Amino acid sequence: MKFAALSVFALLVFAAWAGSPASYASDDHDLSSVNGPVKAESGKSYGELSAVNGNVRVGRGASANKVDTVNGEVAVEEDARLGEVETVNGSISLRDGVTVARKASTVNGGIEIGKRARVGGDVSTVSGEIELNGAEVAGSVTTRNGDIDLTDGARVLGGIHVKKNNDWGWGKDDPIQVHICGTCVVEGELRFDRPVELRVDQGAKIGKVVGDSVKRL
Repeated sequence: MKFAALSVFALLVFAAWAGSPASYASDDHDLSSVNGPVKAESGKSYGELSAVNGNVRVGRGASANKVDTVNGEVAVEEDARLGEVETVNGSISLRDGVTVARKASTVNGGIEIGKRARVGGDVSTVSGEIELNGAEVAGSVTTRNGDIDLTDGARVLGGIHVKKNNDWGWGKDDPIQVHICGTCVVEGELRFDRPVELRVDQGAKIGKVVGDSVKRL
């Protein structure tokens, strides 16, 4: 009976915790939420910023080692400094001057990166547009079902990879649109494993284009 009573009590405590929308801060300045948003204040430093069902917003000039959510968007304001950024179902927005030391990735959502921003690793999504507006990516830019748009002198140092669509009958059937502006640079291969319409403006510098179904516009 005592064991049963303790089990019921534990379940009630867990349910109350899981249903709480509030973020909380631990001694090492982590912020976490199960059902609700997480917001990092401008100029402050954190360890991890995480949510399960909720958006994560990082204030201007804030820093954190990791930012992640499962079902939610990640919005990072100007000049923030992060280790890595991840979400599963949601978009990622990195404003001007943001620095991400490692990767920025999502599964279902777009990625937009602003001027003077830099990602030290890969930028990837499965379904969603990738927009680099004057940003630099030291790794690769990878997608499966999303267009890619490089503007305003964006630089990609690890190449571009458009992967083959999955075999489950889900995803974009039309060719992927890839645009590289006249002041943009892509080092490494541009590897296209599925049909792509590639527009490279005059003056752009790109690496080798690899793929059997590439239409140059």
